[in-house]
Amino acid sequence: MITWEKKVFKKFRKKIKSLFFYDLVTNYFGKYKKSYSENFGEDLFINFFFKDVKKGFYVDIGCNLPKNSSLTYLLYKKGWSGINVDISKRAINLNKFIRPRDISLNVSIGNQEKIVNSYIFYDNCSMNTVDEKFKKYTQKSVNKKPEILKIQQLTLDSVLKKFKVNQINYLNIDVEGNEMNTLNGFSLNKFSPDLVSIEIHDKNCPPLSNKIYKYFLDKKYSLVSIYGWTYFFSKNNNKKIHFNI
Repeated sequence: MITWEKKVFKKFRKKIKSLFFYDLVTNYFGKYKKSYSENFGEDLFINFFFKDVKKGFYVDIGCNLPKNSSLTYLLYKKGWSGINVDISKRAINLNKFIRPRDISLNVSIGNQEKIVNSYIFYDNCSMNTVDEKFKKYTQKSVNKKPEILKIQQLTLDSVLKKFKVNQINYLNIDVEGNEMNTLNGFSLNKFSPDLVSIEIHDKNCPPLSNKIYKYFLDKKYSLVSIYGWTYFFSKNNNKKIHFNI
């Protein structure tokens, strides 16, 4: 049986963890880790893939926190820089403070420029989204109604043009249901990233009939690795592959 003291302590701990200062301290002063990714050590594969590239450029859409759960922090540590995008204003403020070499933007990325609804369940929740269908799924999963905020949506092409980006080494897309909209606003063949990671929520592996999977095959990209829901694609002529299906 939980005593009232334990209930008060749990409530106090939850309140502390919800503070911006808590995220700032745990990200800035956090212990050294071999992997900073949230679940499966995806960043170790990314680091291995680019082991010979000392300074490259990444675009991390749905970046969330700057260090903990990040797929690009190991690259940042060894001298890379790039563009971080997230619909959470708090996450972007943390990225601006902890990763000053990067460009960090509090916008949504989609297939056209307009104002859209963002569904924020928690400030640093990895399941915040702009997709209505995914919002319903998450709301049921976490048993919490999101805060609905208006946010500017841009195309990835327009962002890259604004900041005069001509080449991308690594592109990560983690946008909770908004993947195809993001891809439809991006000229993949023009920027031709060496490696792309994107979530595909499909029970089949490999998901041969999935539209995201087929999109990359049509663009002459091959599936080179899978970590949980995260699929990695690389250009067909790239020899540094983990496996190929």
